[in-house]
This record gives sequence, C-alpha cells and structure tokens, in this order.
Amino acid sequence: MAVGYETLTVMILTLMLLVKQSVQLRSTHPLHEVVDRINHHSSYIGLVLAFPAEEIPLLNSGLFVLNSRNPYIHIAGRKFNIGKIKGVDVIYVLTGEQTVKVNAALTVQALLQTFNIRGIVHYGIAGCTNTSMSVGDVGVPHSFAFTSSWKWLDFGSEETSENELKFGAYNLPQSGENLLERIQFTPVQLFSNKKAMQELFWFPVDAHWYNLATQLQGLKLQQCLNETACLPKEPKVIFGLRGSTANVFMSNLAFAKFLYQEFSISTADEESAAIVHASLSNGVPCVVFRGVSDVAGGEKLALAGLSSLAAINSFKVAAKFVELIGKKKATF
Repeated sequence: MAVGYETLTVMILTLMLLVKQSVQLRSTHPLHEVVDRINHHSSYIGLVLAFPAEEIPLLNSGLFVLNSRNPYIHIAGRKFNIGKIKGVDVIYVLTGEQTVKVNAALTVQALLQTFNIRGIVHYGIAGCTNTSMSVGDVGVPHSFAFTSSWKWLDFGSEETSENELKFGAYNLPQSGENLLERIQFTPVQLFSNKKAMQELFWFPVDAHWYNLATQLQGLKLQQCLNETACLPKEPKVIFGLRGSTANVFMSNLAFAKFLYQEFSISTADEESAAIVHASLSNGVPCVVFRGVSDVAGGEKLALAGLSSLAAINSFKVAAKFVELIGKKKATF
C-alpha cells in the first residue's frame, strides 16, 4: 500500500482529533465565536498550496487582500489566511512539506470541517513526465493516481496484473531476471458521504470546475523573470492530462518515462491526489493547477532560477480561475 499500517493509523487518529476539534469550534473552543463570525460573513474558496516557495507568487502579486477584522486564524497548528482575490472570498493555507500526502489530507479536512468552503483550488509546482511539456507550462490534470500505492510480488510469482513494474526490464546491459521482481499498482479506498466505499485508481477532479477552467486555455503566462532571464519559448496552459502523486520526490528519468508510457501520466507531485481524495470524501468540488518546474529525473534548466516560473504561472492560472468563479457567480 502507499501508506504503511503505522502511518495509516496515525492518519486516522489525527483525523479523529480534527473531527473532535471541529465540534469544539462549534461550542466550547476558544475560537468558536471567531470561526462563527468568519463563516457568517461568507462562503469561501479554499486555496491550498504546499510550501513557502508556492506562497511567494501569491504574496508578490498583490491580488490577495487580507480581511481587516480577521486576517488569519490558527487551527490544528495551521495558519488559515482569510481575505479576497479579485473580490472573491478566499481562505488560503499551506499544507507543509514532510509526509506530504498525510499533511495535505489533514489540512484539507481541517479546512472543510472548520470553514464554510464552496470548493478547493489547489496550485503548485510539479515534475514533468511528458516530454511534450516544458518548464513554465501549467498542467490541469483531470484525474490523479496514487502511484506509491502498490504491493511487492514475490520473486518467481505467477500473479499478473495490468498495472505493474517489472524491475528486470531495466537491468543493464540487458533486461532479464531481478530479485526485486515486480511491483503491482493498487487502487485506494474512497469513503464519501452517502455512498458505498469505492476502490479507485484514478481520482477525478470536479467535472464542472474542470470544464470551467478550460476557458483559461489561452491565458498568457509569464515567460521571463527579467530582461535577460527568459524561457526558450512561451509557456502555455495544458488540459487533458493525468497526474501522479506519491510520498517520493521523483528524480529518476526511467521511472518518469515508465509512468508516461504505462499510465499516460504527465505531472508528478506529492500532494494533489490526497487533496482531491479529501475533497471527494467531503463532496466538495476541487480543481488542480500544476506548474512544470523540471523534467522528473532529467536535466535541469540551464538558466538558474527559471524553474520559479512554475510557481508564478500556476498561481496566475489559479487566481484567474478564482476570478472566473466570481464573474460567473457559480453556485455549488
């Protein structure tokens, strides 16, 4: 499985604590009145990002305006920042960088159980497994897989699966047997309100929000950091993709190629599937924007610093989507 039994137990216990805390916020928690006031004011778009490098474009843009009365609140050790983007009420939060999938799911659960959230917009950087994409492009995947959800098959096992990786195929100088044998990719259980448990390999983003996002396909993205530091070609927003999430920083070109060839996966990150998973469990729409910062396991961009355009452009698309929701006055 993607998460060991001990880690899974910790995750379940922590989620139970968050549920308990959310109940306390409604009655006895010291921040109960503050949260009630925030929720009474409006419903919000939850803007979720992972770490400070992805927050910098938001802060530098000047688009996010803090609420003057309640600019932020700390819940479950996380800082929830309250304000507006282009007149749309938004609460943004960082998930954290370590044990990323667990932190991402816990953060979204705390966000949804504490505040009146209309939907989740997740943006950030990602590695690229699709050679037709370039640094600075923004991918908008329609679904994500937990590609560290797998079981190890015994050496010589006759068990077969449609989705598996045979290590012997990568022996050098020629393919052959390998004592590591094979790994078999497995689905993940999804529990959601008023639905029976499902086992899914692909976790879809919200179809309505995804279709709404396609209106941003021609959005002009940033190509240069300054007059001399520019990407070799103008970046673009790309749809029709699949994404990969794992608690592993992927820096192996062979595995990147395998993911693309086997699953048609174009982006690799450490949070997105967990955020979509938590959104689906709570019946809340979610959409994801991922800026390409590097080719997973491949050569780095020669011009130092240009990978930061991945975070800049992914935020730009996310902010435009939030603005689009405001203009459409969509209801969810």
